[in-house]
Amino acid sequence: MSYVALYRKYRPATFDEVIGQDHIINTLRNQILQDKVSHAYLFCGTRGTGKTSTAKIFARAVNCPHAKENNGNPCGKCSVCNTVGNANLDIIEMDAASNNGVDYARDIREKVQYPPVNGRYKVYIIDEVHMLSVGAFNALLKTLEEPPAHALFILCTTEVHKIPATILSRCMRFDFRLVPTPLLAEHISRIYDAEGKEYSKEAVAAIAQAGEGSVRDSVSIADRCYSVSSGKLEYGDVLGVLGVSSKNNIVALAKAIFSNSTADILTEINKLVSEGKDVGRLNKDLSLYIRDVLTAKVCDNANGMLMLPQDVYEQLKELADGVTVKKLLYAIDQFVNVEAGLKYALSPLMLFEATALKVASSSGEVDWDGVNKRVTRLEHMSQNLNSDTRELYVVDVTDPKSIWRGVKLALDKRSEPLLSGLWSDVKVDFDSQRNFVLKCSEGAYWLIENQYKKILQAEIGQFCKGRIIIERENTASQSEIDKQLRDLGKDVKFDD
Repeated sequence: MSYVALYRKYRPATFDEVIGQDHIINTLRNQILQDKVSHAYLFCGTRGTGKTSTAKIFARAVNCPHAKENNGNPCGKCSVCNTVGNANLDIIEMDAASNNGVDYARDIREKVQYPPVNGRYKVYIIDEVHMLSVGAFNALLKTLEEPPAHALFILCTTEVHKIPATILSRCMRFDFRLVPTPLLAEHISRIYDAEGKEYSKEAVAAIAQAGEGSVRDSVSIADRCYSVSSGKLEYGDVLGVLGVSSKNNIVALAKAIFSNSTADILTEINKLVSEGKDVGRLNKDLSLYIRDVLTAKVCDNANGMLMLPQDVYEQLKELADGVTVKKLLYAIDQFVNVEAGLKYALSPLMLFEATALKVASSSGEVDWDGVNKRVTRLEHMSQNLNSDTRELYVVDVTDPKSIWRGVKLALDKRSEPLLSGLWSDVKVDFDSQRNFVLKCSEGAYWLIENQYKKILQAEIGQFCKGRIIIERENTASQSEIDKQLRDLGKDVKFDD
């Protein structure tokens, strides 16, 4: 195969070619220039941010005799720099994902004692080091702490939290950051220029945004977009390659949501799904578009940040002028929160439609779910349950017990000693017509009917629109209960 993928062809070969990691590159470069190279390094961060590439450059630079003359970069001309792959016996690259056993670590411990062949250091680059087993980590501990003077370890990982603290404490740690979108766009532009590919500025910006901070992902997307057309690469071509929902359809759906048009919302969603769009991807595209609308709403230099074609930006700005910031924030919150649920929903489409309709019907000012949670929390706060220390109590009008407790707290202020014994003898509930029913014992029924009926009706009536019904419970006397037990016979046994 003569063709080489762009992310391999344009992999950085010197520190100067690494983008977005200046805080790391400057430190490594200075260590080489000042002869202060450590014995163990840990490179961690998101995929595609340059961990392994930087490790390879550093491994060549520490062994290059002309590195100081080239500002810490490997010269690329000497025998050490030109020996690549397995032919370079001083740089050993290992994949811990497929070699993670304790025997693998023991093999390293035994061979690390042999001195380098050509350079000053024998460098071990262990990729995906978090995949090593506990036994393998333990076998490496002593070697990492006190390695031979010629040994240098570079551990690379995307999941630093899986690495034991004993290993972390023995390494110089560097955290690789996600690369900013403008830097990614410049990098892709340089690659296309070198390849002789024509492109629009908006197309490159779309590729960089899709890479989400990963250099390798961005360049891989650029490779896919390279051959989509023989001519100039346009913004629409990139959207087609990415499988992003058509901007026109997304705009139509967003307009329907912000105008609270139920029919148009369901129509646009059905149209997009009928075209084969994945619901999860559709939800993400809509969330990103609403984020762009918010940016256009609140930022003066919005198009400089978004880097969209002028006609697309004008459409975005028009939509932003007709919606409030609170509505946009509420919409983003709802669509982002539903993203995880779509993966496990029995009907992702139905969940997405319900979320879209919920956002459309809300002004963004009040989140009723949040209000309900706050009211429930207030009801269960200890200070709201004790009328001796606080007067505040939040009544849930849908719960008869909550209404009854509110009435009790209100009447506790009255100097009525008989009221204190009333509450344990009364049960409350709603009947089928939503009337408030008090089921009372004989004594409580008599007390309410003769003394407190009007008071209770007035207090309960503040929260209940239905009638207030007072019922007397039929309770059997102790003698009647004893007679019923005797009638059951002597052989009847009751479980405790």
